[in-house]
Amino acid sequence: MTEVGLASRIECFLRSNGHQGALRVRAFNQEAFMGHLMSGWSSAFPSFFNGATGGPGLNPSFPQGAGFKKIGRNEPVLVDYATVVNGYMVDQTRIFSIGTLSDKLVRAHQTSLEIKRRMIQETKPGTQGADLFKTAIEIAEASGFAEQFMGYGAGVNFIGHGIGLELDELPVIAKNFQIILQPGMVLALEPKFVFPGEGSVGVEDTFVLNEGGLEQLTGTDDEIWVL
Repeated sequence: MTEVGLASRIECFLRSNGHQGALRVRAFNQEAFMGHLMSGWSSAFPSFFNGATGGPGLNPSFPQGAGFKKIGRNEPVLVDYATVVNGYMVDQTRIFSIGTLSDKLVRAHQTSLEIKRRMIQETKPGTQGADLFKTAIEIAEASGFAEQFMGYGAGVNFIGHGIGLELDELPVIAKNFQIILQPGMVLALEPKFVFPGEGSVGVEDTFVLNEGGLEQLTGTDDEIWVL
């Protein structure tokens, strides 16, 4: 089946259960829709989108997200959707595949999970967001996948963003963005690795920061789902 064929089934389910069908954004100066579903090379296709993944989309007028590419075996299928209920959003990414992925992609995905675990351990009220980004970069460098982290080559300089009524609220967990994290903040953390011609792996989950640390709001196993 095609990417857009699978995306349409997911989006039908979401809309039927109360998704408003669009995402509010402010800083990106662009349209945003329900999510990204891309497979293999298309999830590593460069686009104007200010994120780790973009995709070719259905046509050049809106180069983003699912296209007419057919989903193949032994390639990552990235499912990245922001769900909205009563105006409030959560953001989640999971990786699926029909058959196993290469050892390289599996190792990169495991690195993304290591970064997620470290973010959970280190994020407390009073934490500096830029310090968390630095920790993520150090883990990516130690893994040997620094060039693929958050986009190939000139990747984006953030690993997380605030989310609520809008997709791009504060705080931003970014290289050069100084912000002290406070209780009550809700943020999506999304460590991902992008391999041109092969695809993307990684996770995204939404958390609320409580007095004791991060509480994860999104569910489902974050390992690669091999079908």
